[in-house]
Amino acid sequence: MKEKSQLNGNKSSLGVILVLFILAVIVNQVFDKTARAKLPRQSDFIGIASSQGFNVYNESVFTLTTTSLYGDFERKPDPHIILPGSSYGYQVSTSLYKNSIASVYYSYEYREAGQTRTGVFILDMIANTAALPGATAYMRFYATGPINFYRQDNYSTSVYIRN
Repeated sequence: MKEKSQLNGNKSSLGVILVLFILAVIVNQVFDKTARAKLPRQSDFIGIASSQGFNVYNESVFTLTTTSLYGDFERKPDPHIILPGSSYGYQVSTSLYKNSIASVYYSYEYREAGQTRTGVFILDMIANTAALPGATAYMRFYATGPINFYRQDNYSTSVYIRN
């Protein structure tokens, strides 16, 4: 009789151990998935996000009309015009160790030899944070027609459109 009760005691303790082991496996699976979901993958880029401002001042007699907007704008602006005597500000998004470029294509009309012609002005805005310790910002220009531009220096973030 004694042997039978000892055998039942061993079976019940073995059952308790088995149930606890199964619970431990289930709990481990739940917490392991949660922990893995929060860890970033090695391919994820982690950086400090910010933006660099650029300004276009239209001091010419021409109305500048955007025809295309490309690149790393913080928030891509809607197509717009810059009337003579007005200005427009752009924000180019930047991340640490990245070269960010945003481009704006403008068209404008001018008269030459009694005919109305269309000129093109392209503005590239570059914010380079890849060259640390100092980040640089500058603009590149391409123009057709009788439009000119002025900037204070090579690393200016403002351009003045003139005719």
